[in-house]
Parts: sequence; C-alpha cells; structure tokens
Amino acid sequence: MNPRTDPAEDILLQHPWRPVTIDGCQLLAKSWFGETAYRILLTDMQCVWEERMDAVAIESRAQGLNRRLRASVRAFFSHLCEVAQPCLSGGGRTGDEAQISVRRWEDGNITLRLKSELAGLPFYWEFHCSPAPVALVCVQLVRPLLAMSRLLQRQVEHLEDLLVRKDEEIQDYRENGATLSRERLQTDIFDKQPYTEDFIEKAWNFSSL
Repeated sequence: MNPRTDPAEDILLQHPWRPVTIDGCQLLAKSWFGETAYRILLTDMQCVWEERMDAVAIESRAQGLNRRLRASVRAFFSHLCEVAQPCLSGGGRTGDEAQISVRRWEDGNITLRLKSELAGLPFYWEFHCSPAPVALVCVQLVRPLLAMSRLLQRQVEHLEDLLVRKDEEIQDYRENGATLSRERLQTDIFDKQPYTEDFIEKAWNFSSL
C-alpha cells in the first residue's frame, strides 16, 4: 500500500516522535488510535517499524489471543487504548497492572507483547511491527528532520546577522562618546568565521557518535 493513500498519514505527521522505553529498549514512537483502528511507528534510529490495524484485524487478533474473553471489538479496543497508549505516547508506563515486553525476530520484525486484565480475566495483545518502507520513513522521519534542520539553520543565520548589526550599533555609540557604566557588560565583537567553524566541528563530532 502506498503510505500516501492512508488517511492516518496526515494525522501521524501532526504527532511528534516521542522517546519511550519499553522492556529496557530505548525507542522513538509515533502512534494514532482511532475509533477501532490504530497505526504505530517505532524506531531505534537504525530501523523503523510500523503496524496498521483496522477493526476486522483487531477483532481477529483479539479473539485469537483471548479465547476466554467474549467482548465486542470496541470493548477490546477501548481496553487496548487504555493500557497501551500511555507507553506508546511517552508516558513511561502502561495502564494499571499491565506489562509490556519486546521481542526482536531474525527477519527484522519486532513484537510488543502486552498483558493486562479485562473483566477479571487476563487480556493479551501483540503489536506485530515490520520494517517500514523507505517512502514511509522519508515522509514521517527524514523530511520532517530536514525541514526542522533548515528552519534552525535560518534562525541561526538570522541571529548571526543580528549580532553583527548589534556590534555595529555599539561601535557607533562608542564613536560618538558613549561609555559603559559597568565594565563587566563589555563583550567581544562577534566573529562569524570561527563561530561557524566551531559549529561545524561540533556537528560533525555529534554525527559520528
């Protein structure tokens, strides 16, 4: 399926990536839960995984994992949202009495296993996440990062220009006889070249970590 045709795609774009820790694994997560459907994205910055489920798939999996429970798909899904959303949204914990674990498979997939209680009986759920296609990774991760990077770069350039103009303004005051009342307020003239070189070096060192 082309990710651009998924109606949840635009909704996911409006949600930030949030840091989550699941079973000791540090991940970034995005999630969207509708009325009886959900979409989740997970990444460890080496791989991106996704799962999308509709009402029919949720009902089938819920009944397969919980044969002793008899409930509507809305009841299953409502409970799933209650116990899973806090963890997937960066809340740091699932709902009361819930446990969640992670298993990585040799084929590159990962499974999040959730155990809680519903109507006095154990409730089980599994998120089956597979590697996301490149197009989806670009839309949900790469492009937003590039856009934010460009925005921050423009802000830095604006601040650099502002500092240069401020130095020119201060120099004009000095040439017309103005002096500082407190010596500790005096600053060096902003030199863009070493500042830029230092920024590039730090960025390079950070990206090499």
